Amino acid sequence: MRIDDTVFWGGYGDEGFFIDAEGFEGWEDTPDARYEEIVVPGADGSYDSETELAARLLIVTGKCVTKLGPDKLGWYGRRLTGLLQGKKRVHVDYQGLQSFADGRLASAVKFRTSLPGREARFQFSLRFHNPRKFGAKVPLAVTGPGATQEIFHHGNTTAYPQLVVRGTMPGYRIEGPDSTWSIARAVTPATPHLLDTATGVLSENGNVPLASIRSGSGWGIPPGRIFNTHRLIPDSGSGTLETVLYDTYL
Repeated sequence: MRIDDTVFWGGYGDEGFFIDAEGFEGWEDTPDARYEEIVVPGADGSYDSETELAARLLIVTGKCVTKLGPDKLGWYGRRLTGLLQGKKRVHVDYQGLQSFADGRLASAVKFRTSLPGREARFQFSLRFHNPRKFGAKVPLAVTGPGATQEIFHHGNTTAYPQLVVRGTMPGYRIEGPDSTWSIARAVTPATPHLLDTATGVLSENGNVPLASIRSGSGWGIPPGRIFNTHRLIPDSGSGTLETVLYDTYL
């Protein structure tokens, strides 16, 4: 596991952070389920209701080891507590899959000396508000008006692409697998559009303009299927459509 330039190794060594054999909890598991249960009066069971996923919680436990003495061990402790401030991208290489997710500290960072000047035990927890993990970026071509893209990914759950629209157009439509977005806001070379299919939000250089979407809603790409979709249709003018999509996992 890597956070910034700090690596947490699996196994054992004589310098650095090392994760216990059972000290990496929550990355490979699915997050907790959330649902509202309404019992059936006077009968067995409950009414059917949607199940959603809670935030992912990762608990990391291990040992910090140094052969350079107490000053270096203290440096490792300060490095760990300072490292986990703010939102962090966590990269994990585990069981043949390289994946990442963005998380924040979920509990106190523990760093306790177990062998003076040589070893300390550490533990911390990270919370990932989006419970999905992301793998390789899917190689997709940038397309012009009227052309479709072959959309797919190799993950195990629905992926939500981001769409980048560039060009010069007073408005446009984008056809998805089961919905069409109609956009009323002009695109210029200085103001490309970013549309997030997970949230249905359009942004422009980091800002969210009002009254930009005429109609439509976002969509997801299920795993293991290929869609010929994502067609850009300008009201007038011309532009390009780029789909940013990652293999997505639970």
